[in-house]
Amino acid sequence: MDRRALLSAIGCSLVAVSGCVENDLGTEPTTNGTDDETTNGTDDETTNGTDDEATAVTDIELRTVEHVVNAYEPSPSRGIDPEFVVHETEIPAALREPLTGARDGGFETDDPDDALLAAVDEFRAFDRGELKPYVELDGTRYVFDPILPTFVAKLDDEEADEYDEDRVLREARQHDDLDSEAIEGFVRALTASGTHVPRDEYRRCLLPEAVAPFLDEYDYLEDQRGVSRIETTVENEDPPYAITARELTEEGMWDRPVVDESELDDEVRAFFERALASPHRRPALPSPAHRQYFINDVPDAYDDLAAEYDTPPYYRLDGTIYAIIVGESLYDRLPVSVSIAAADGAELEFALAVSSGSENADGDVEGPYTFTSRGALPSALWVFQDGERRSLEIAETDGIDGPRPNRSDGEALETVEAGDAIAATYAVPADLPPGTYVSRGLFGVSWSVPDRTPGERGMYPFELALTVE
Repeated sequence: MDRRALLSAIGCSLVAVSGCVENDLGTEPTTNGTDDETTNGTDDETTNGTDDEATAVTDIELRTVEHVVNAYEPSPSRGIDPEFVVHETEIPAALREPLTGARDGGFETDDPDDALLAAVDEFRAFDRGELKPYVELDGTRYVFDPILPTFVAKLDDEEADEYDEDRVLREARQHDDLDSEAIEGFVRALTASGTHVPRDEYRRCLLPEAVAPFLDEYDYLEDQRGVSRIETTVENEDPPYAITARELTEEGMWDRPVVDESELDDEVRAFFERALASPHRRPALPSPAHRQYFINDVPDAYDDLAAEYDTPPYYRLDGTIYAIIVGESLYDRLPVSVSIAAADGAELEFALAVSSGSENADGDVEGPYTFTSRGALPSALWVFQDGERRSLEIAETDGIDGPRPNRSDGEALETVEAGDAIAATYAVPADLPPGTYVSRGLFGVSWSVPDRTPGERGMYPFELALTVE
């Protein structure tokens, strides 16, 4: 089973990461790590034994990272939001008995009354065609399927060539003189607006009284895509009619498998617990509940577990649902080079540079290159001293206007041309005791590839081992 290959620090999905590492101090990059150095799930990896203060950085080692784990509680919007599940006390009266019948074996009728049709329509999302038929009966969640007569309207995909001008509602969405909210909802459901509101269907089991006269007056609507004919039909026009229901499992709620901790191998459960407890890069993550864990060895039992599922599952640990995504770093696919060097004339500073170039990627790569990282570019960095996080402040920058966040979400973003670099000089706190410290960084990059896609992208995780004396 291929592990998911890129870790998105924001969205938490996985894609391939890559790159080439250079170390200007002459030490070889470490790729295997040990439990004491990089895989124990803590940031407190300092080795020091004196109360002296640091006077110089004597060694810097740039390390690759085999895997990065993102662990977080997924938003309910990724599945069926529990807020859309209607408790039985709030279900319209006309629908309660049919739902009970549907749950207990089935409900059929040849003559559904208007109250039943209207009750089903209350489960529709706004004025669009989507139905959210989720209910809770006797403490159990169900999804019901109404096989009832349903009026459907939509706009023809093709722009009309010829039409009667008197039968066209021009600039339909801009009209503020529509006769009723029902007509306004009908128009808004069918028409497009901006780049995020496409045309959609209008669906109703019970057609509002105002809509029929509107359709007698207009055959066409105009929106930003032009003038198009209104097309209408009726689904399930003839009896018998029915409502069916099935239990809404946890897998159904999340639209993916949910694995309980009781099903996990002890080694996998311990691995997940370390990831959830990890403070790695916590200040540069989307929320305090998000965890990121840098590790070089993933348990084989995890691979065996993940191979059982076509869709990555969620996991229930201590009663809470988590997305735990293990990404594999692929450094040979990202068109960047990373280098580190001691700063000239400043013994407690070092420089980190990221150069853009095509030699490390498949195919011809063109700029520009867009780099992103939460908190700072090339990356926010810090070390731990006796459990306290100590920032490695950026003293100066080269190749960019400024490494600090330039977006409201805390993301620093900068675009450079092919062959250019972004670089920053970091300062080690002067009162840091002598010892060796581990700092973790991560940045993302996107670039263009002719004749393929305009937006190839990847994430580059790394570790720095700093020795100060």
